[in-house]
Amino acid sequence: MTMDFLSWIFVAMSLAGNVFVIKKNVLGQWIWAAANLGWVVFNLSKGIWSGAFLFSVYLGMCVWGIISWSKQEAKTSASA
Repeated sequence: MTMDFLSWIFVAMSLAGNVFVIKKNVLGQWIWAAANLGWVVFNLSKGIWSGAFLFSVYLGMCVWGIISWSKQEAKTSASA
């Protein structure tokens, strides 16, 4: 499998993650995190340092979102 083919998989994952986030489903953050990790590796392999940095920050934001959404879900479940 070539890196160019993998880039299309990362595109599909990024878009799918966005759809789940719009639907307020934490699965979207997980999909996005996996896609962002893929983009980091892809960009590093191509020597695209700014892209690798950007997607590293996005990956961190996904982790932040997962933690935040999980805490909110736990509060909601506890109060129900």
